[in-house]
Amino acid sequence: MSIPLAIYWIKRDFRLHDNPALTQALQECDNVVPLYILEPSFLTAPETSAFHVHAVTDALHDLRKKFQKQKKDVAVIRGAVISTLELLYKKKKFQKIYAHEEIGVERTFARDRAVIDWCKHKNIDFIELPQTGVFRRLTDRNKRHLDWKKFMLTAALPAPTNLEKCTIPKEWKGLYLPKRKSVKLDDLGFKLTAEQKKQVQSVSETAAHKTMNSFLTERGLAYRGGISSPLTAFTAGSRMSVHLAWGTTTGRTLYQKTQARIEELKILKAAGDPNAGKWSMSLRSFLSRLHWRDHFIQRLESDPSMEFRALNPAYEDLEYDNNPKFLEAWKTGQTGYPMVDACIRCLQTTGFVNFRMRAMLTSFGCHTLHLSWKLLDHPMAKLYTDYEPGIHLSQLQMQAGVVGINTLRIYSPTKQIIDHDPDTIFVKQWVAELRKHTPEDIIGHEENPVKGYAPPMVERKEANKEMRQRYFGIRKKEGYRKIAAKVYEKHGSRRMKPKKKKKTVSKKTTS
Repeated sequence: MSIPLAIYWIKRDFRLHDNPALTQALQECDNVVPLYILEPSFLTAPETSAFHVHAVTDALHDLRKKFQKQKKDVAVIRGAVISTLELLYKKKKFQKIYAHEEIGVERTFARDRAVIDWCKHKNIDFIELPQTGVFRRLTDRNKRHLDWKKFMLTAALPAPTNLEKCTIPKEWKGLYLPKRKSVKLDDLGFKLTAEQKKQVQSVSETAAHKTMNSFLTERGLAYRGGISSPLTAFTAGSRMSVHLAWGTTTGRTLYQKTQARIEELKILKAAGDPNAGKWSMSLRSFLSRLHWRDHFIQRLESDPSMEFRALNPAYEDLEYDNNPKFLEAWKTGQTGYPMVDACIRCLQTTGFVNFRMRAMLTSFGCHTLHLSWKLLDHPMAKLYTDYEPGIHLSQLQMQAGVVGINTLRIYSPTKQIIDHDPDTIFVKQWVAELRKHTPEDIIGHEENPVKGYAPPMVERKEANKEMRQRYFGIRKKEGYRKIAAKVYEKHGSRRMKPKKKKKTVSKKTTS
């Protein structure tokens, strides 16, 4: 049956390669309209920042250039999704909408439900296709790993070589952005400083390809061991998180490219390459993190309410002080703890710090300053150029300790300097007040504050002790174990094969 006209609705999938929605639309339909709707609800959302709008405008500009090379274009329209679709439909009817399954916050979830209802009313087929190893309506967590592996090993789709079917109806003329006009950050009410423009990552399919290649052939050698330090993670890390978050590449593409590189390294190792073994270990560690990435996004898909409530409902009763002064100091990097302030200020300029430091920031905010993870949600999201709701919310709750199926980890910012920035290069780079002081003075600031820099705003050890008592007070309540068991059943990680039990080793709650 011929399908005269369909819409390929672009959301967070700004790419041609491995794009199931675009590929299927072109296979099944006579004419396909690539459509990006710039939603006011996105621009005004409490978690949206200039970093995110930059990512969208950057990625969209690159994608449009790819279409324009074939004398085609993406229809870019600013407006609410339903009213935009309604307007387009009145001008020229279409029979299908193709899009990827977005695992987002309630704002985007509600929007997608509204589109489903609108399509049913109009008798339009709305086809959503997965672009990650995250599964809708997952009923058996034990099978997730096998499903994930199958998805990742399915060949990534090639970029369409012919976009001839891509067209925009003449009836829609005047509704979308002209071909020669691009969407600019300033026009949308957002701005990056000159320093931010220098530091923030470029987000596009073209940039994703370059970043991936540089990681797999140059930078990745230092990945294992290099991603723990906020100083070395900028180069040793893959730096692919921003591209995965905004869909300028896919986890499947990255997984398969990494696997292919590991196979190359086997040959090189056999030929005597001295670095091949270290390369392989680093890239295998990276593959495991690709698996964990989808594991955590699956939590949001399986329980969208985690945006508003703790995954473990027992922790809804956890008491926080929520001092506004402390929240403001945390948000602005003025806490008097050098590593905390350095990381916040780094994020404000670059939109990036490594995972360990993000965990430390959450721990410090919740355990030391006694701020609820709910208060940290939007301020943290705004700081990340690679903001991915499922990762952000899962890690926010996990590091805050409100999932209840992991060891409670309370980070010492001073120990993080000793372990990961002993020469205080990173700290001095971002905290100008400390540049004239020695590493010894900076490391000792918590006990003996240096002049010219804010003293620690709380006594960390006492504050941590108080919060730890509050946590364990929750755990001692009747019925807690049953609640935690249910959380694990729904959200806990699974192994393909059971491993032999190891002797239990007590873990410290500081690191």
